Amino acid sequence: MNTKLDVAHSSSHLTEAQFGELLAGPAQGESAERAASEAHLQDCEKCAAELAGLRESLSLFRDASTAYADEQFRRLPPMPAPVRPLLAPVLRPAYLAAAAALVLAAFLPMEMLWQRSHPTAPPSASAGTIVQAYATESNEALLNDVDREVSASVPSAMQELADPTSNDISDPNSTQRKD
Repeated sequence: MNTKLDVAHSSSHLTEAQFGELLAGPAQGESAERAASEAHLQDCEKCAAELAGLRESLSLFRDASTAYADEQFRRLPPMPAPVRPLLAPVLRPAYLAAAAALVLAAFLPMEMLWQRSHPTAPPSASAGTIVQAYATESNEALLNDVDREVSASVPSAMQELADPTSNDISDPNSTQRKD
């Protein structure tokens, strides 16, 4: 037979080791000694009260130590983060090369697109001269129209008011006065 088990039954109360085993929490495998200790707790009010007092003491100790540690942590001066340069000086040439590559990658396609939309030489000489002649005629006609409108003494919208003779006077019901 187990001697510890016999000692627990022979004494009237649980030993410190048995209280420690019970306070440690649920064991992975239930032992006969633990089962006997729990059975003793059911019968002995003094041991049950002792175990409850130990559990409460441990809980209060845990709370007090946590509060003390939190208070000590709050009292510490703030520790600044170590200052280090944003870009390592050793890698600066690599950063510059990467930036240049990004600029080229962004602007080369746009330059090629611009060259396609604005060719330096016309596709053929005859087509170029036709387009240029048409543009010149169109520009001159537009300039002549603008010049005629600007040089007129009366705007075209008010021309009818300025020239009363342009109205049809053959209408007998006309209310216009004839001078």
